Amino acid sequence: MFNWFSSLFLIESIQNLLVKIVISAGLFCAFYFASNLFNKYSPNIFKFIFHIKKENIQKAFVHSFTNPIVYFIRFLGLWCAINYIPFNNSISFFIISFMNKAFKVLLIVFVSISAKNFVSNVPVIFDNIQSKFGGLNTTIIRFFSNLAKSLIIIFTFVIILNEFGYDVSGVITGLGLSGLTFALAAQDTASNFFSGLVILTDKPFEIGDWISVGSMEGIVEEMNFRSCRIRTFDNALIAVPNNKLSSDSVTNWTKMNMRKTNIVIGLVYTTSKETLQSICSDIKSNIEKMDGIKTDSVLVRFDKFSSSSLDIKISYNSYLIPLSEHTALKEKVQFMIMDVVSKYDTDFAFNSMTIYNGQ
Repeated sequence: MFNWFSSLFLIESIQNLLVKIVISAGLFCAFYFASNLFNKYSPNIFKFIFHIKKENIQKAFVHSFTNPIVYFIRFLGLWCAINYIPFNNSISFFIISFMNKAFKVLLIVFVSISAKNFVSNVPVIFDNIQSKFGGLNTTIIRFFSNLAKSLIIIFTFVIILNEFGYDVSGVITGLGLSGLTFALAAQDTASNFFSGLVILTDKPFEIGDWISVGSMEGIVEEMNFRSCRIRTFDNALIAVPNNKLSSDSVTNWTKMNMRKTNIVIGLVYTTSKETLQSICSDIKSNIEKMDGIKTDSVLVRFDKFSSSSLDIKISYNSYLIPLSEHTALKEKVQFMIMDVVSKYDTDFAFNSMTIYNGQ
């Protein structure tokens, strides 16, 4: 039995081997216990090391680095424990070579996972930064976050291949040629992508805005690097390519700071001059008293002699931009006009034609 153990281990006695194994197990348990402590107190550790004050940034660090560091500490404990066991020279060379290679690869993997997790949490961190820099588009942040994660995975794969002795230059060249072929075959997609990048950085409109482009009009529901989805007022959903949005004129109605309203009413020709003046004066004063209306923009004038009516033009600017509020105010103004006209000895005109008999 001793001879069999001596062929595997460099030992003087089985008792010494058992002591070494117990110490080795103790080393692993110590590292395992340390990893659990780190897992429990990682928020405080990151807060102390990096002087983190914002809770969202602290959570981003915890979610990004805690698990990779915990598993790395445990693997480090396993590596130390195995290295402490006194294997004979041939077995020790094989095991240590394998463990060292595994240590390097897992270190690369843990760093890659940490970087990937951190990039995934960049949108959370940017929630705090957006207010300082006038707002950064969430779609842009998410896109570059996904792009960075993809690059991290690719570079990790290449580094691991290189670690195992593979020539990665041919792989990189192949990726470059494939990328060129793909780019030539997807010029329209590339056009939409760069147009989307311009739209998302220039921000002529945002999600929830009411826009019109060409013959399309509606509310922006979604924006990405290929297209923009617009919900029309007929409840239809239109996907508009980004290159069309960047080449056509886009009207953003939501960005109006005021909204103009024009109303024309026609009174019968039997209306006297004095009554016409009184009606104009009353309508103007009543509109100026209403909430949400820019008082110095109110215009009420006798406009023209139409074929069957005396036309009064009513114009004002309101601060109520949303369609529902705007139409509610317009309705209120029109009911008020009806009340004013009913006070006087006149009425609204309607289109009419008088035919005289030639006899």
